[in-house]
Amino acid sequence: MLALVAVQFFVHAAGWTMTARLFKGWRAPEGQFAAAWLALSAGLLLYVPPLASGHALRNLGDLLIVGSAVMQHRGMALHWRQAPPDRAAAVLLGVTALVVLASLDQPGGHGWRVAAVCVGVATMMLATVALVWRHGGDTSPLFARAIGAGYALMALVLLVRAAQALVVGTASKVSIDAPRTSNVALVMLVMLIGGLMNLAQIRLVLGKVLARLTTQAHTDQLTGVANRRGLLRSIERIHERAMRGDPGYVVLMVDVDHFKAINDAHGHEGGDRVLQRVAQALQRGLREGDIVARWGGEEFCVLLPRIASAAARALAERLAQQIAAEGDPRVTVSIGLAAAGVAGESADGVIRRADDALYGAKRAGRNRVEASLAAQAEPQVA
Repeated sequence: MLALVAVQFFVHAAGWTMTARLFKGWRAPEGQFAAAWLALSAGLLLYVPPLASGHALRNLGDLLIVGSAVMQHRGMALHWRQAPPDRAAAVLLGVTALVVLASLDQPGGHGWRVAAVCVGVATMMLATVALVWRHGGDTSPLFARAIGAGYALMALVLLVRAAQALVVGTASKVSIDAPRTSNVALVMLVMLIGGLMNLAQIRLVLGKVLARLTTQAHTDQLTGVANRRGLLRSIERIHERAMRGDPGYVVLMVDVDHFKAINDAHGHEGGDRVLQRVAQALQRGLREGDIVARWGGEEFCVLLPRIASAAARALAERLAQQIAAEGDPRVTVSIGLAAAGVAGESADGVIRRADDALYGAKRAGRNRVEASLAAQAEPQVA
C-alpha cells in the first residue's frame, strides 16, 4: 500500500520536474514542488522494506518527509513572491532530527518518532493554509477555501496520527504502513488528499501562466504600456459604467510630431527610444487609475476616468509641455481630446472624436491640444 502511495507521488514529482524546466529550474515554485514530491516519495519508499523501527534508513525517511513539507510550503511562498521562512524551516528540521535521535534508546521511541514527523509536517501544512488564505483569498476566495480545507484536513489527520502514536498501544494503533487490510481506507485518504494538493498546485501555476499570457496579450512590447487591445477592453468597461450613471471619462489621442523625420535622422532605433521616452513621460504625468496605451505607430491613446473636460485639457497641456521640455532629440506631441457624454454614443465614437480633434491639432500647427467640438455634454465627476 505504501509503495503505491509513493509511486503516485513520484509521478507528481516527474510532472513538476518537467514543468520546472520551462520556468526557472529548481529555484522556481515549480522546482520546489518537484523537490517536495520527490522527497516525499523517497521518504515513503524507505518505509517499504521491513526494517526495524529506528533503523537509519527509516530515520532518513522521517527527515525526507518533513523536508518535503518544508519545500512545498517554500514553493507556495515563492509563488506569491514572499520570503520563504528558511530559518524557521531549518529550526523545524533540526528539532525533528533531535527528537528522532533522542528517541532511539527510549522504550517508547517509535511513538515519539512518528509524532515528531506528523507534527512537523502538520506545522508546515497549517503555515501553508495561512499563506494561501492571506494571499489567495482576495483574488480567488473559492479556490483559497478549497485548497485551505485540503491542507487543513491533511494537517488534522497528521495531528490525530501523532496523538495516536503517543497514547495508543502498538497492537491497536492504525498506521499507513501496518500490514492490515483495515488501513486501505487510510491509504486511499492519503492518496486522495495528495492528489488534490497536486491539483491545487497545478491550478496556481496555470493561473500564473494565464495571467502572464493575458498581460503579454494586452501590453505593447516596445514601450511597456497597454496596447490597443488592452485599451479597448478598459474603455468598454468604463463606458458601460458611464452609461449606467457612473462618472464619465475623457479620451486623449497623442501623436508624436514629425516622427518620420526623427526616424530618418536617428534611425529606427532612435525612433524606438523616442517612443519609449514619450510613453514613460505620459505614465509619469498621469493620475492613478489613468491608462496609457500605444494605439499604433507613433500614436498613443490615454484614458482618463472620472475627470471633467477642463481638468483633462489642463492635464493634456501639462503632458505636452513636459514631453517637449525633456530628452534628446527634442520632440513635441499633438493631442486631441474628447469627453464622453453625448447621448447614445459608443466608446468607438468617443475615440473617433478624439482622433478627429488630433488631426485638428495637427492642422493648426502641431504641438498643441485641441478638443472635440462635438463634446458638448460635460462628464460628471464623482
